[in-house]
Amino acid sequence: MKQYPKVSLIVLIILLTVTIYIAFIVDKIPLQFHQVMTKITTGHEPSIDAIIDLRLPRIFIALGVGAMLAVSGALLQAVFRNPLAEANIIGVSAGALLMRSIIMMLLPGLFFYIPIFSFIGGLVPFGILYLLMKQYHLSSARMILVGVALYSILNGALALFEQDPFLKISQGLTMKTWNDVYIIVTTAVIGIGIALFFMQKVNLLALDDKQANNIGFNITLYRFIVGLIAVFLASSATAIVGQMAFVGLIVPHVIRRWVGGNYKRVLPYSVLSGALLVLAADTLGRTIHPPLEIPANVFTMMIGGPLLIYMICKGALSHAHRAS
Repeated sequence: MKQYPKVSLIVLIILLTVTIYIAFIVDKIPLQFHQVMTKITTGHEPSIDAIIDLRLPRIFIALGVGAMLAVSGALLQAVFRNPLAEANIIGVSAGALLMRSIIMMLLPGLFFYIPIFSFIGGLVPFGILYLLMKQYHLSSARMILVGVALYSILNGALALFEQDPFLKISQGLTMKTWNDVYIIVTTAVIGIGIALFFMQKVNLLALDDKQANNIGFNITLYRFIVGLIAVFLASSATAIVGQMAFVGLIVPHVIRRWVGGNYKRVLPYSVLSGALLVLAADTLGRTIHPPLEIPANVFTMMIGGPLLIYMICKGALSHAHRAS
């Protein structure tokens, strides 16, 4: 497939800008253009101040969460050398959400530290999967099966907390505050910034151990470091909005078809595309059938589920061709 990185970048920026504008203007109470301009020019427009305080945090969080999950998915796929690896599929998000639920129920005063505890929760399934992969040299298919098993176990544990209405309300993109924005922006800047710093190292994770040793590259160390970054990003996003399925699967898959497999392009483009996907899904969910809202997660699952089936079938077909 022919790649058009510059055209793709321009298209992404235009689409993201338009989507941000639509998300800001359109809702159950639509904003008028003159109201927005008055707010921008004078800094004061009482008729929309309350609406902005509800709408802007949601937009910022959707953008941040989408970017974080997309970059996390791209990094996990590099670490495990598997295009199906994604925080939700391998149980990282479920582990993070379980730890978040435990802390919010038992120690609610530690709200601002929830991303740290969620990170610890996300590390557990990642660590188990990583150790099993190293110990038993799991194939890509078996690795995903182990990840799905971990996801199922952790989701079973999560069912114990489903009766708490506050924990249910706190998931998703609704009812978010500027405190949530502060947490998302801080963790996104730190996590994505570190990920972009390691872009060249991420490219080298595609080497086998012998090739890496020949050029003096400690592939085991960097695989672990990049994995930690991926878990941090996914867990921090999950700490604020709960599980958002398949963003880390959809975005890197599409981006590689647009710009190739070089992570110097994949990661920056994933930031924009992930932000666009989640904000578009949330905006559609808010506006498609008002006053009811459809969670953004529903749309990402509807896109990601068929894509996952396609990728599994494509991989099986390729394996059959190689075997023949």
